Formats: sequence, C-alpha cells, structure tokens
Amino acid sequence: MRLNDTGASDGTRTRRAPTLLVAAVAGLGSLLLGALPAHANDTTKTVAADGRSITFETNDSSRGVSGGVTFVVGSDGNWSITGNARNSHLLVRTFHWTCDLTWDAAGVSHSTSKKAVPGKKTRTKSAEAYDPAVQADFADVAARGRADCDIVIG
Repeated sequence: MRLNDTGASDGTRTRRAPTLLVAAVAGLGSLLLGALPAHANDTTKTVAADGRSITFETNDSSRGVSGGVTFVVGSDGNWSITGNARNSHLLVRTFHWTCDLTWDAAGVSHSTSKKAVPGKKTRTKSAEAYDPAVQADFADVAARGRADCDIVIG
C-alpha cells in the first residue's frame, strides 16, 4: 500500500473518515434534539361570564409560517376556529389550523380547510360547525377541558 502525505496508508484513512463522519453527525443530532422545547405552546382558556362559551387562544409557528388562533366552543355544541398565518418565505405556503380539545378521557379534533398564503403576506382562515360531544359534555369541558391548537404547513 502506498503512504499518503500524513504517513498513513490510503486504506487506513478511508476507513477512519466514515467513522468520524458518523460520530460527528450523531453528536450534532443529539445536540439539536436536546434543543427542542419539551412542551407545547401555552393556551389561554377563558370561560365567558355567562358560562355559555369557552375561548382558547394561542400562537404557533412551523417551517417559517407563524400566527395566532382563537378556538371557541359553545354550550350549544357549536365551535369555531379563526386563525391567521404570516409567511416569512418568498414562496407561497399552504396552511391550516388544527385544534385538539380534550377533557377527562374524551376528546375531539377540529380544523380549518387549507389556505395558501403568499410570501411575506398574512392570511386569515376560519371554520365553524356543530359537535354533539361538546354539547353533551360542556360542563366537563368548562371545568377540565384543554385545547392544543397547531398550525400545519402543507
């Protein structure tokens, strides 16, 4: 085998390089994973003074698109989601909001339809409907309900 400039044979250097590369990537990956937040966004919960509706509000961001959302559930079973999205990229991105409402051992998930938001612009999207599970368990939702709303890109 021929020696290279470092005095090591080419075969030795070739075997060592992938090992060092794998170790470096593994170290970088563990550093990045350790930097991720271990909790979801804070969601405020406000029960109306008359007790007939609950409002959840939060902010979220994903892949350069960020915004705020308001999720309202009523004692009559009607719900609504109104959220906006600001695209920090130059290209168009598609987004929608998904809200997971949980109480006790029950839960429901609702979302808006998708909407395109051009680069460097803000768009608003909303949805509303009726959910019999929310109406049937509204007292439990008011007492122990939690909502997790996320912006979904794509």
